[in-house]
Amino acid sequence: MPHFGYAMAAGGYRVAVLAAPSIEFAEHGDTHLAFQVTGENATEIVYVGGSFATTLAWEEPAYAKGLRRLASFSRLVTYDQRGMGYSDPLDQTAMPSLDDLVEDLAAVIAAAGVTEPVLFGSHNGGAVAVAYAVKYPVRRLVLCNTWARLSVDDDYPIGFSDQILDNLEERYRREWGQGRIVDWFATPRADVAPRRFELASTSRNQAVALFRINREYDIRPLLPLVRVPTLVIHLEDNLNVPRSFGRYIAESIPGARLVFVPGTDQMFLRNYAFPVIDEVERFVTGSLTLFADRMITTMLFTDIVDSTPRAATLGDTAWSTMIDDHNDRMRQEILAHGGDEVKCTGDGFLVAFDNPASAIRCARGAMQSVADLGLELRAGVHVGEVTRMGRSDVSGLAVHFAQRLCARAGGGQVLTSEAAMERCEGYGISFEDGGTTTLKGIPGEWHIFSVTG
Repeated sequence: MPHFGYAMAAGGYRVAVLAAPSIEFAEHGDTHLAFQVTGENATEIVYVGGSFATTLAWEEPAYAKGLRRLASFSRLVTYDQRGMGYSDPLDQTAMPSLDDLVEDLAAVIAAAGVTEPVLFGSHNGGAVAVAYAVKYPVRRLVLCNTWARLSVDDDYPIGFSDQILDNLEERYRREWGQGRIVDWFATPRADVAPRRFELASTSRNQAVALFRINREYDIRPLLPLVRVPTLVIHLEDNLNVPRSFGRYIAESIPGARLVFVPGTDQMFLRNYAFPVIDEVERFVTGSLTLFADRMITTMLFTDIVDSTPRAATLGDTAWSTMIDDHNDRMRQEILAHGGDEVKCTGDGFLVAFDNPASAIRCARGAMQSVADLGLELRAGVHVGEVTRMGRSDVSGLAVHFAQRLCARAGGGQVLTSEAAMERCEGYGISFEDGGTTTLKGIPGEWHIFSVTG
């Protein structure tokens, strides 16, 4: 989907970006670190997710909705720790220290142009965030479901035994890539593909190596040195990292506030993002805003004129071949004009664009592209608000509006709404006034326009 900022909608809630932000790279020495920036608010939050591929999380609806919630009240920076996602792999002959990971974070913060970060560390990212906050200026520190040390010690009885940690390391060695690890850290749900997420996040060898790093560090000496306002959040019935770990951190950081949030998952973004992030927003901004997971975008709907009788005339095999050719050419035009395919309807496409001028040019380009196939297209373009549905679909009146305009268009015609026409000023596109009309299922009368050049 296209990348948009935020606007205030009726009722005072924030309209969220549905897009995965573009991926950029920061450099720390020879290491390249993938990061993303979204949101246009004054508060700058840097999410330090640790051994969690946030670039991939942006592509998973269950995770991305939580990240969009964070970005609704901040300028949000997310990144992949080295060894994860699109960042460079680990050099297993010279494994990074905690200090190395802190300097990786410093490189991302500098590359993103962040001047006064609120650090939000989760999982093993909590240790990196704490170490950074001790070394560099930060505005505030948030820690969720993290730990000071994993293994038991004489003065740390809440830690795990070596046997438990050895067994977990063996699980990483035997099971990573099967989806069992991420489903162990977060309650499974139907709209998440855990095996795909694991396989795309990192290799099995690197997963084991990252776990070894996580079980070795001990940030207990750093906790009393934190001098910024700190919020410690822990899911109350966390099945993987007990609440005692969060309590220890909160008691060790001067003035830290501890909040237990109902829930069981270690990776909170999958099922418990909103109650956790509500606490973050209250701590960071002093208030809580209503959140609408919607955005304003341009929708293009295309359709093949008289597709049913044409299919009947050609027969299934010839029609299928022609549709494949149509789809290939349509996708080339979508790519050339910066669109994002939402879905293929069988004989047409629903595509999202940053602006209606690009949508119109894509539609006209597609019409020319398929002309030698003997196909005639029609198209509708509208600008409005949409809501994400699952991984690859959107809903909302804007979708139906574009579809109704397309259905009303004649062969070779692009019809637009008044909202779309007005946003084309300065793009050299001409229109003919189509007057006002009603559109099936959409209340009221609407001014429509036909693209003429």
